[in-house]
Amino acid sequence: MDLGPWGEEMACKHLVAQGYQVLHRNFRFKKSEIDIIVRKDQTIAAVEVKTRAGTLVGSPLHSINKTKQRHLIVGINHYVQLIKEPVEVRMDAIIIIKQGDNITIDHIMDAFPAF
Repeated sequence: MDLGPWGEEMACKHLVAQGYQVLHRNFRFKKSEIDIIVRKDQTIAAVEVKTRAGTLVGSPLHSINKTKQRHLIVGINHYVQLIKEPVEVRMDAIIIIKQGDNITIDHIMDAFPAF
């Protein structure tokens, strides 16, 4: 099992169960790659998914550094310009921890500033 794609699939299922509509997966623009773009009501969220197996020291959220955040912001700004609708924009993260058969999914809304 390839952990990254598996985690993104788990994140999509979680988001859909929470009432989000998945608009795009692995959206690319220049140096940006957004794992998942979702919509709920008038809010578009760029979602960065971090999946880890086993026990952790520290949070995978820390691996989303300032450079990655800037690339995500450039990507989601471009996406919003393409859809040409007035929407709110949010940057989320989903952290998935798989320890054997136990799976923990943590959806962090507004994980870092969008602008």
